[in-house]
Amino acid sequence: MAETAVSSHPGSAASGLGSPGKHSRICSGGENPGSSGRSSAMKNDVRRWKRMHEQNAMLRLTELRSAKKVEVRASKENARELARKIPIELLVKDWLSQSEATIETRAYMVDKVMPTLILGVEKLLNAVDEKGLADPGRASGFDPDFNPLTFLAQYLFRNNPRFSNFSEASPYVRGMRQVAEELKAQLFDMEDNRLARIKAEAKRKRTERELQAKLKQQEKERRQQALMTQFEEWNVPTDNNRVELSLLQNALRSFMEVAEQFPPEIQEVAKFGHPLESTDETGRTLAVTEFAQFLSLHVETLPSEVFEEFMEHMSKCAAAHRASAEREHRRIMLTNLFIYCDHSGIGLLDRHRILNLFEQFWDVFQDSKKSFRNPRTWPVVEVDEADDNMTDDEDGVATIPETAREDEDDTTTTQEQGSDEASTAATEQQQQKVAESGNEEKATEGSEETPAQPQQNEVPGGEEQKAEQAEEQKPAEGDAVIQIEDSEENPTEETTETAEKKDSQETVMKEDISADPDLSRDVDITNEIAKSALQPQAPQLTAGATGRASITFAQGTNFERDKTGLTANSGGRSQSQMSAFDEDNLNVSQFVQLTETFLGDGPEDTGFSKLLSFLREGYEETEDEKMERLMKARKEAISANRKVQLDSLFEKWDNDGSGYLDLEEVEELMMKYKEGQEKEVITTARVELKKQSKYQDNRLSKKEFRTFVNMVIDSLPGTDGFEYFVDFLLNNVERSYAERVRGEARKKWLQNIMTAAETSGVSLDPIYKTVFQSLYRDAEAHGGEKRISANIALMERNVKAPHRGDILLRYTACTPEDAEYVLNKALYKDMNGISFAAVEQGKPIHVPRVNSHGNIHFWNTDRFPDEREGSFIVVPLKDRKRRVFGVMGVDTLADPHSKAIFITHEILYFQGVAQMFSTAYHLVDMRRKLLRITESAISWIKRRSPHVSEIMVYMVEPAKQGPDFVLRRMMTTDNKGFPIHAKDPPVRLERKDNLFRDYLFKSVDNSETVTADAYGNRQLAFPLRNDEGKAIAVVDISTGALKKLPPHENKEIQRMLRLLQQAHKEITREFAGEEKLQVLDAEKDDDTRMEIMFDRLMLMELRENVAKLDSKAYAELKAYNNPPEIVLHILRATLAIFYQDQAREGEFDDWSSVKTYINNDLSQKIQTYDPTALDDLISPSIIEDYLKDVPHGEVAKHGSLPAQHLYNWVFVCLSLIEHTRKMRQNSEEESMGASGTDNVPQKEPAKRSVCNPYGYSVAIPDEYLRKDVPIEHHVDVSSHD
Repeated sequence: MAETAVSSHPGSAASGLGSPGKHSRICSGGENPGSSGRSSAMKNDVRRWKRMHEQNAMLRLTELRSAKKVEVRASKENARELARKIPIELLVKDWLSQSEATIETRAYMVDKVMPTLILGVEKLLNAVDEKGLADPGRASGFDPDFNPLTFLAQYLFRNNPRFSNFSEASPYVRGMRQVAEELKAQLFDMEDNRLARIKAEAKRKRTERELQAKLKQQEKERRQQALMTQFEEWNVPTDNNRVELSLLQNALRSFMEVAEQFPPEIQEVAKFGHPLESTDETGRTLAVTEFAQFLSLHVETLPSEVFEEFMEHMSKCAAAHRASAEREHRRIMLTNLFIYCDHSGIGLLDRHRILNLFEQFWDVFQDSKKSFRNPRTWPVVEVDEADDNMTDDEDGVATIPETAREDEDDTTTTQEQGSDEASTAATEQQQQKVAESGNEEKATEGSEETPAQPQQNEVPGGEEQKAEQAEEQKPAEGDAVIQIEDSEENPTEETTETAEKKDSQETVMKEDISADPDLSRDVDITNEIAKSALQPQAPQLTAGATGRASITFAQGTNFERDKTGLTANSGGRSQSQMSAFDEDNLNVSQFVQLTETFLGDGPEDTGFSKLLSFLREGYEETEDEKMERLMKARKEAISANRKVQLDSLFEKWDNDGSGYLDLEEVEELMMKYKEGQEKEVITTARVELKKQSKYQDNRLSKKEFRTFVNMVIDSLPGTDGFEYFVDFLLNNVERSYAERVRGEARKKWLQNIMTAAETSGVSLDPIYKTVFQSLYRDAEAHGGEKRISANIALMERNVKAPHRGDILLRYTACTPEDAEYVLNKALYKDMNGISFAAVEQGKPIHVPRVNSHGNIHFWNTDRFPDEREGSFIVVPLKDRKRRVFGVMGVDTLADPHSKAIFITHEILYFQGVAQMFSTAYHLVDMRRKLLRITESAISWIKRRSPHVSEIMVYMVEPAKQGPDFVLRRMMTTDNKGFPIHAKDPPVRLERKDNLFRDYLFKSVDNSETVTADAYGNRQLAFPLRNDEGKAIAVVDISTGALKKLPPHENKEIQRMLRLLQQAHKEITREFAGEEKLQVLDAEKDDDTRMEIMFDRLMLMELRENVAKLDSKAYAELKAYNNPPEIVLHILRATLAIFYQDQAREGEFDDWSSVKTYINNDLSQKIQTYDPTALDDLISPSIIEDYLKDVPHGEVAKHGSLPAQHLYNWVFVCLSLIEHTRKMRQNSEEESMGASGTDNVPQKEPAKRSVCNPYGYSVAIPDEYLRKDVPIEHHVDVSSHD
């Protein structure tokens, strides 16, 4: 303390300055001894207090625990004392049972529920006795103040064992407690048994797993063995014991197609365990082990039933593969035969002569009729060439009914009688030649075949025997043979004798060409161009060459298709591998396919050898015919070469892709040729062109440009005028580098529009999208990065508000930013706008400044007037006849620049886009109409041919890569036979992925009907051709396992397909520019016309058939005293159409009354009757009553030709009446619709920039379509160019 006082004294502080060491120790916090002692004493006190507190707490806790033990001990003692006083109820022993299944349940009930519940029930019974409710003498056992359920519930609540021990005083409860203890003991003993059971269950499951694994392994080995056995079915000797991977991938893919026909529950388990890869195109092959491993990878997860289906399917595919190998063997031989018969060396044979040789072979060799097809019937000949009166009996021999023979022309009969002796002699001579050459043919096949190409019936291990036979059967030296080469070598190598013949022919040709100055030019054109461009006239058939004077075709057969050259560039990208059908000529592929069709399903080797020899000996041409073919091939090649050069010149001239050239500009450049010396020739050609042109227009399309140039060249002197004139035009059409780059880009974008149309099926959405993309890209690249908006409007009939104009413009597509304001809106004539002016004038209208025009309709009312700056152009959309059917509008209102004006080359490009869209639109519209007609044909086929199981329709589309094509499935039939349209995503068949459906691609390649077997079903592919003869669609008809349809069904299918082909030709010609054919009153409307076109064609054919019936046919009907019921019903139905009142009164129930109406007047009525023209359509109920018991098959079997025609005519009339009634009802419903539904603002913005093309009509009557007026490019762009 003193130190502390001193330390705090001021003097001490001052004196401390002199002793810094001591001061620093004090300031640094040195401890005071007194304070340290006090701190230690405090800590000791705290520890002492805690220890005492803990001791006291432990003492109190020990006392409480002792008291608790004493209390529990006393409680137990009291319970024992009580238990000694209360007796045990013996009834509780009934809960002890030997049933181990319920021991857990019983233990729970005894322990938790029953002690309280039993006492409650006992209490309830006592209460019932007290109230006298159980007294038998009581009148009623009901007391309104006592509810037993409520009483029992109250007792249970008040005596809950968790809060009350009252029940423990009951002897029954005491016994229950003992029983519960015993049950728990038993339950405890069972726990050990449960463990044993668990172990046993685990062992059983393990055994089952092992058994399943063993069975699975056995199944895997069985499948592996089955797959290795399957390899033998796929192995063809020429494949060196290996199978191509692409074949297996096709088989797997085809099984997925077949699995779609399974029930839904099986489809789920029929999926492969490994995803399918793209088809191999490298030619990889698999040995037997790799074969089994590859298939096992995919099918190991399939159930046994599905695996058996898969193996059956694989067997069918293997059989198809073997048959394909045999066909390939025959195709090589037929290809060599084609080369041998092609004496002119131009790659074509006379189709009529080949068919005539088939007929002779059919007539001469009776033993071959069982395996070969009748060459006078379809599918060997075309459906429009086959004679409808020709039928096949059970043996396949063609017979002509007596009625048809009586109707044959007298001149034909005389001609056949005159040539009978010559034909007989030629037949005998030919038969002798074939008999002699049959052995030579066998020898040829045996000796000149390489080991890599086996015989059709060759078996493994027979090479030695085959070699010995080949050594013995060498042909005589000097004989002309058909050489069979290895598949790796060129199969088209000619024999020495054939080469010598061709050399001599070429020598003669050169002499004739040198003598002809017109043909001496362009002698360096290759033979390939000649082959592809040739379409010669059919030479006359002579009895000496073919043994017959004429070829048998159906009466009235008429080939109306214009002859076109088979040029290599005419087909385009999508048809580069297609051959156009020509009724006069066959190329090598068509010849091979036609011969395969004639051979039938499984031709014998001897029959095939006879046919080869017969064709080789019988096909002959005179020297004049050979030269005529060569000369025509030359001219066709020159013409094709000219067309290519002129098209290239047009494309160079039309740099911006507008599709047209200015006639004045073309004429001005031509006038400079030879410094104006040929002005008179050019002026004369222009005048002649104006006379031939249907359109008074100063623009030239590509076709008109070719015509104009050819007119000029034909009038120029000299033989080399074409080359000099075209070179002059090419050299004077100058384009800068920037213009050429711009032109190439624009042509590419225009081609994208056409590609979208070719691959879009019947949807316009891809076309709209591509059009707007083309406009966007051009505006960005060549329009100064303009920000444009575009829309397309199509014309419709105004049926809702005719007082506003006969037609309106419906905006069917637009760019996304305008969809909310423009899409689906209608522009009427009484509204502001320049669109109708463009429609009427038929030329583009350009408004450089929209805000100053005053006659522009603004759909977007949200835009302020000062924001309506920009340029606007409307381009009319025209069809082939240059009739306007819509407009395309492009504007720059959304562009932020003040001078966003379109210049000349942009306007030309917009015209090109409009023209390309028009072409694409009409292509899709034509497809839609063709499908509608095809749908009607399918309905009739299924109705008349019940044995047809399925029909599919495919459209031909260009492939995404390469020159090949794909087949897009457009329509199929459901289980009930109704046609249904294919849904998105579309099914596209590629050739490499559908090797087992190659018959479809062969049908398109050759434009011929092909029959084949696919997956065990008989298939028939019928091509639908355009006016050039190329297949644009194919109808795939399946008859299931039935190889041959009944005669009457086969005849009906031919008839329907013939009418379908006629309908397709009519539609394609209309879209090419020809006038529409309107026969019925209901065909005034274009949509209605498509609905009834097929029925109309049937009606026209039946009218012709009825017109051919003479008085003898009607006399045959009248001759019946008691006619058959079928004939009587048909006649009644026919008369009921014209005499409804008499039919209702029952006048036709008497046969004598019916006979009075059968005369020529009835025939005249049938020929002029229009079922759709009546304002009040007849009721079909009476007619249907007459025909309900007349099956179609029985009518054909009856043999009455008039009855068949009348029966078909009545059914077609009924169909037309029903169609007309439905269409009139639909028209009335549309006319009753609200007229104010157009141009109503949408509540929500449109999500898409295009709309469904089928929600509106685009069919405009001719009076609403204005032809082009003479136009010049008068659009004023000078101020902003």
